[in-house]
This record gives sequence, C-alpha cells and structure tokens, in this order.
Amino acid sequence: MIAAIDIGTESARLMFKSNGEWKVLKKSYRIFFPSPEAAEQDPNEIFSAVFDLLKQVPNEDEVLYVGMSSVFHSIIGLDENLNPVTPLLNWADRRSFREKEELEKKYGVRFFYEKTACPLHPMYWPSKILWMKKNSNAKKFCSIKAYIVNKMTGEFVEELSLASGTGMMNIHSLEWDGEILEITGVRKEDLPEIKSPYTQVRVKDEIAKELGFKKVYLILGGGDGVMTNVGLSAMDPDSATVTIGTSGAFRVVMDRPVIDREGISTWCYLIDEENYVLGGAINNGGIVLMWLKDVMRFDSYDDIIEEAKESPAGANGLVFLPFLNGERAPHWRERYRGVLVGLTSSHRRSDIARAALEGICFRIKDIHNAVKRVGSVDPNRIVATGGFTSSPYWVQLLSDVLGKDIIVTNVENPSAFGAYVMALKSLGEDVEGFIEKEVRVERVFHPDSERNAVYERLYSDYKFLYEKLVDYYYKE
Repeated sequence: MIAAIDIGTESARLMFKSNGEWKVLKKSYRIFFPSPEAAEQDPNEIFSAVFDLLKQVPNEDEVLYVGMSSVFHSIIGLDENLNPVTPLLNWADRRSFREKEELEKKYGVRFFYEKTACPLHPMYWPSKILWMKKNSNAKKFCSIKAYIVNKMTGEFVEELSLASGTGMMNIHSLEWDGEILEITGVRKEDLPEIKSPYTQVRVKDEIAKELGFKKVYLILGGGDGVMTNVGLSAMDPDSATVTIGTSGAFRVVMDRPVIDREGISTWCYLIDEENYVLGGAINNGGIVLMWLKDVMRFDSYDDIIEEAKESPAGANGLVFLPFLNGERAPHWRERYRGVLVGLTSSHRRSDIARAALEGICFRIKDIHNAVKRVGSVDPNRIVATGGFTSSPYWVQLLSDVLGKDIIVTNVENPSAFGAYVMALKSLGEDVEGFIEKEVRVERVFHPDSERNAVYERLYSDYKFLYEKLVDYYYKE
C-alpha cells in the first residue's frame, strides 16, 4: 500500500488509491499570531493531525509506504532529548529581522547566498536560530517533517530538499555548512542528518501496529513547492510551475545549482542530487484576498473575483503594491508594506479588487523575469497550481500579464501527488508511465494580445512606484 502526506501551512492532506480510486483526506490545524511579526504553530497539534490521517489508510496490504511532502522553512527549537521547547515558527514569522540585518552588516549580503543559494531573510534559519537562542533554551533545531519522522521512527533525519531551504546547507557540498554552523553557534549534531529524498525510514513497530499495518516506511520526499514540479512533470528548463495559494511562487528545474551573479533575486533548492529548482516566492498571494474580504466586507472570495470583472484592465488607474506581509523574492525587503496608488472618490470596490489581483500577478511576473534572467531560460510550458486555479478569470489574468500560455491539470493536490511519485521512484516503479496515466491537461489559457500590451505598460508603472517607495520604508 502506498500513500502520500503533504504537511502544509494550515492543513495536512493525505492521498492514496483504494479500489482503483483516489482518496484525499484533509485535517486542519491552527496558526497563532501573538504579535504582528509572529507566526507560530503547535508541532504536536500538527503531528496529531498527520497521525490521525494515517490511521485512515485502509490496511489492504501488510506494508504501508508513505511519501512525504512538507512546507518549507518551518523550524522548531528542541532540547537535548529532541522535545520541543519552542512553538513551530513558520515561513511567515519575521521576528528575526534584526538578527538578519546584523548578519548582513557583519558578513555582507553575498556571504550566505554564495554558499546556500538562499538570500539572507527572516524566513531562513540563520537569523531564526540566533533569535531563538536569545529567546529560548533551544539546543537543537529541525523542521516539522523531521520532528514527525523522529517521533514515528526515532531517526533524526532531513532530506535534501527541506535542508536546502533552510539557508544552512551548502548547495555545493550538500552538507550543513561549517562556517554557518559556527556563526549560529550550532553543532552539526544539533541538526538532523541530511539524507536522500528516496530514503525509506522504518516506523516503530508499536506505531505501525496502531496504524493497522505490520510494517510502515516513511519515504522522506521533499518540500511542498518542489514536489509540485515532480508531480506535474515540470522537470526541465522548458517547463515551470506557478503557484498562487496563501502565498505564491514560480519555479523551474535545472540540472545544476544556479545563483544570481548580478544580484540576489532568486533561490535554488534541491529535489534530489541531480535536480535543482530555481525560483522565487512571494508572501502575498491569496492572503491579500483574505485581507480584502475582511476589510472591504466582501461576502466571499468568489464575490471579490466577480466584482473585479466589473473593472477594466488597469483598474481605472489604481495600482496596488500588495506587500501586506513584507516581501520575499526578488528584492527581499521584509520592511516593505502594501500601497494603493491613484485612489479617487470615483473609484469603487470593484476597482480595488481588480487592482489587488493585478498586483499579485505583477509580483509573479517579477519572479518570472528574475528566473528568466538568472537561469537563462524562458519556459514555454507553465503549469498552474494552488487555489487561484479555481478561478478561470484569475488564471486568464495571469496569462495576460505574463504573455504566456498557462496550463491547468486535473491534479488538485500536486504536492501530495509529487510525494506519491517520489515514493514510487523509491520503490523502483515506472514513474513516467504513472504520470502519463494519471495527469491530464484540462485547460490551456492563452494570453490576449491587447490586454498583454496594456499590462506591459502598467507593469512599468508598478516597477516605477515600487522603486520610489523603497527609501520611505528603509529610512533610518
């Protein structure tokens, strides 16, 4: 029996095939925001959600193999016995911004980037570990996936993908970087051992029995974003995935580590020893619509989309810089905040809705352009994933902004599906045949040339306004 689990920011999803049909189960958990810069979760609540889902896998065989996907950038502070002494801090926690600025001042912006292909930013571990050391008695550190694997197997391990997204792993040696360990005051044994994503780790017998199986193996898999590329077979430089969910990202697979030689705009993570993912992520995707729904009193997210349709391309002169939660790629300015430019008494709620959607799409275009420049690639096959794919209007808008065809497939849970594919590969199964059988193109969105021309002009305005406000947010 094979199953896959995706441990996301807000919920875990389990998928498996039973009697020839796919089953997908979901269990949510909480996020706590004790301050504007904080984003915490309870690691044991997440563990319980994952365990409860796994107990629902039918015991059709004696042995269960579970492919794993997990959100990037989570970190938990542990004691010497690997018990949590801090909450989980997820990617949205920005409390270590001062530690990040201190590291940047002391070592320069390229020191960490050249080693890890991860820019200095509060979502990565170097600044977070320094902050946690000041504010807790944590001795060891791991991701939520490594924590769950340890509780179920007794092994303290992490796979290449999530390790590469910590900002602590050397992208060239594929080991924890010695100099960064010294800077953060962490020993190699204080972090999980880095393993291949195809590693099978046996679950403790008593836990396997509780799950209803004679034996259970966890296949380490990867981070949720890169698992999307695996599941949708976007595994070459001519293919890319674009995701807009709570946040957003644009990714393309390369055969080598790639870093930005002209600046620091992109990151590069691993799938395995032969496949690297060049890309960038935004903090402000669907979370902007959550804010808009609450503040502008929309009844639902569908209502936001419907009202946006009433406003023309360009939102009657409104430009929305959607940095409500700071910025990640391509400029990594965590102090930047949201701005609505051009507002007059004649504007309506529909214009603000349209400007918000356009602003999010411009952010994806920022990263698309950075990936294109840094990787010397121009992917023609772009596969869309995430909640925004439920809105044909929004996908079409992104196609118009990028000037590219965008594909939507039948795969509704691509990260979990990618983890399932990794499990198949670990077991020596025919992965290409499986993907060919299971993945179908449901719709291709083509850019409208007239709207694309409008958006090219508006994108220039957006970039002009962005640069003009940098000094405001970074004044001393």
